[in-house]
Formats: sequence, C-alpha cells, structure tokens
Amino acid sequence: MKDKITAVVFMLLALFFLIGAFFMPFTTEYGKYGAPGIVPIVFSTIVILLNLVMFLRKREKKVPSQTDQDRQRISAENKRLLISVIICLGYVFLLGHLNFIILTSIFVATLSLIFYRKKPVLIIVVSVLVTYGIYYIFEKLFLLPLP
Repeated sequence: MKDKITAVVFMLLALFFLIGAFFMPFTTEYGKYGAPGIVPIVFSTIVILLNLVMFLRKREKKVPSQTDQDRQRISAENKRLLISVIICLGYVFLLGHLNFIILTSIFVATLSLIFYRKKPVLIIVVSVLVTYGIYYIFEKLFLLPLP
C-alpha cells in the first residue's frame, strides 16, 4: 500500500513539473534543443512512467506477512534513510559556508560509510579524489564557480 501511495505522490509531483516545463520557452538562440524546458520534460516523463510501472506491479502482487527479522531489517533501513536525509539537509545548509572540497568530501565519505560500511580508508580516499575531480572539472574546465 505504501508503494502505491509513493507512486501516486511522485507521479503527481512529476506531473506538476511537466506542466511547469511546458510553460517554459521552446525556442532560444541555441535552437530547439537548447530550450530550458527540454530536460524537465524528459525527466518528468521518465519519473511518471517508472512510477506507473511501480503502481501497476504493486497492484498485482500480494504482500506476504512480515516476520520479526523483516521488520528489524526494515526498521534499520528506515533509520539509515532518516540519517541520510538529515545529512543531506545539513550538507545543503552548510554549502557556501564551508570549503566545498572539505564539506563534500565529508558528505560523500559519511554517506558511503553509512551504506557501504566496508574499507573506510578506501572510502575516504575515493571521496576526496572524487570531490577534487568534481571541483577541477567545474572550476577549470567548465569555468563554473562552486560555492
């Protein structure tokens, strides 16, 4: 039942963005493929289709009763999801106030440690390298300043 509700909510949200994207201009100086509404239209359509599939699959499937082990696993997953949401909100709040490379490295490493839980040294090294790579690409190649 929760999956059906989630599918409907995301379909409505994607429909909202799809309608908003149709109000954006379709012709620009860069041609029809440079129009700002193209990407939201594509992504909204994909979200609607995927959630429609999820809604239809859950309609046919009967859910077996959950055991205590299943409930504990779901509870642990919900806790990790809640922690992830809190970390994401903290990242968004601190972005622009702290150095991008340090904050993003900590953010990526923390989320990776929460979900992967193996090889912490490797996770930290990869997080720093990926963050520096993102910083280099945006700052030096695209000439887009990061916060």
